[in-house]
Amino acid sequence: MNLQGYLDQLRRPTGGLWRQLVRYAFSGGLAFAVDFGLLWFITSCLHANYLTGAFFGYLAGLVITYLLSIRWIFNERRFKSRTAEFLLFALIGGAGMLLTQGCMYVFTEYVFGEHLYLCSKLLTTVIVSLFNFVMKKLLLFTQGHRDS
Repeated sequence: MNLQGYLDQLRRPTGGLWRQLVRYAFSGGLAFAVDFGLLWFITSCLHANYLTGAFFGYLAGLVITYLLSIRWIFNERRFKSRTAEFLLFALIGGAGMLLTQGCMYVFTEYVFGEHLYLCSKLLTTVIVSLFNFVMKKLLLFTQGHRDS
């Protein structure tokens, strides 16, 4: 297959769950890279507080994931209103952030120990990514429109 064939494959609508999950993983990786990069840039280069960097990084990651979700990952939409859709998307993201904090605490304090906090992060990332995918798939990107 030539380069154009691969690009056409990337542009094809996502018909199956497996393709959606792979694309979701890619978009999550991209969002994570932007999130992490902004956190580093704002904190290290602009000398802002790390919470400021974390806020803007997370916000950028959320927007990237949302745009890729509606353009590239999921074909079906539940809501006609993009505002309602984005607000629910943000609420799911907030729940994912809370889940991340809880998992990191439990895995670090009670399972792996502080010296293996990166193992906690890896396990947490898998759990939260699956949670986010399932919630977005069920609540946002399924067949049928609602008036909201």
